[in-house]
Amino acid sequence: MGEPELEKEPEREERERILPLVVEIMPGQASEGLVDIHEAGSYQGASLRQLVEKTLGRADVTIEERQVLEDIKRQLDGGKLLCRGNEIDVPAAEYASAEEKEAGEKYLYVPIRAIKPQEGGVR
Repeated sequence: MGEPELEKEPEREERERILPLVVEIMPGQASEGLVDIHEAGSYQGASLRQLVEKTLGRADVTIEERQVLEDIKRQLDGGKLLCRGNEIDVPAAEYASAEEKEAGEKYLYVPIRAIKPQEGGVR
């Protein structure tokens, strides 16, 4: 339904070779998250989960990023990581969408949510 069509393998591989990949991990329903940029070609062969674990394990974070990282880890306590409603055990660029900066520079963008199930609910 709302899912982007998965690209054919050769097209995706070509895109991975020429475009950087921007991964953003957002806690819960937050509008901003922890951003990590992977140079073109550097993420080929890696799973989205591998890139996310690398990002979450970074030690060189600012005070603001540290707060977001703590929020993400709180969500992951009993929660999970989802990208476009799916698990993230897929090739890094599988759910990426092509984006373009105002200056015209193109890149791939992957939004990931750290979601913790809500307590309670309908009985």
